[in-house]
Amino acid sequence: MHRRVIGSLMVAVVALVSACAPEIPTRATTVRTVTPLPTECPANAPTVAPQSITALGRGSALIAPADYEPGVAYPLLVSLHPFILAPDAWEAYSGLAAAASQRGYWVLLPQGSDPGPRWAVPGGLDTGPDDIAWVDALIRTTADTVCVDGDRVFAAGFSAGAAMSVAVSCELPGRFRAIAGSGGTNLTSLCPDGAPVDTMILHGSADPIAPVTGSETVFAPPLGLTVDAVVASFAGRNGCVGPPAAVTLTSSVTIDRYSCGAHRLEYYRMLGAGHTWAGSPIPLDIVTGPTDHSFSATNVVLDFFGAS
Repeated sequence: MHRRVIGSLMVAVVALVSACAPEIPTRATTVRTVTPLPTECPANAPTVAPQSITALGRGSALIAPADYEPGVAYPLLVSLHPFILAPDAWEAYSGLAAAASQRGYWVLLPQGSDPGPRWAVPGGLDTGPDDIAWVDALIRTTADTVCVDGDRVFAAGFSAGAAMSVAVSCELPGRFRAIAGSGGTNLTSLCPDGAPVDTMILHGSADPIAPVTGSETVFAPPLGLTVDAVVASFAGRNGCVGPPAAVTLTSSVTIDRYSCGAHRLEYYRMLGAGHTWAGSPIPLDIVTGPTDHSFSATNVVLDFFGAS
């Protein structure tokens, strides 16, 4: 599995650096009408947790809470894979779904559209599929099938999955209690007038794939969008005031914590880290730059969601 993860990411890197098309059509932002999730558990909630959910003709793996009991409302996490890395390889790399299950979450592990798999996000390549509508349909179908706490729905992802976490917060206002994205929140259009949402952003200063100064690859628009601009956009959305408080987490990680009233914003600045998921045991440094092993992205993301 480790070789498969490394091989997939090497293919992704080659694809990103070799793209040379002068102009590519990109998707516009579409703000959707969000249907509230049920406030009561389904009357026929299954005694055995389902392992998949299908919506709009596409299926997704569904991981049950480790302590699953029918009739108990659990939070729901949508775990979003990076470009080319399929959900099972993404889970092997991050361990996010397994850790969330142990903490009592339902976890959707959807696979983005082809070619890729990838995620169709605002400002990204316009190849047709509406992944955002599908993810929302998966959430609604899950809540109609098993007992979900509709006030505690979360999204987290890495690279293209990080872009997707920002995208769903823009296009599905009010659907998510909190989102988190590492190494790719600057790979989608922003929505400075979007609904507020608790947000965690993680990014390595030495990321060669999605640099903090913005993408330079035509294949990965929008170009030149800085991570600082992403953070500033969320600060505006969340009503944050004043400069952030800088908190030292480890010798290589500083957290910018913003004062935002009802909503939170945290930016993990990872000094010297590359395009990787912090704390992952799978070595990808030769492909995507150094991994920060001083903390676990999986743990801090779930801690952040747990406090929401």
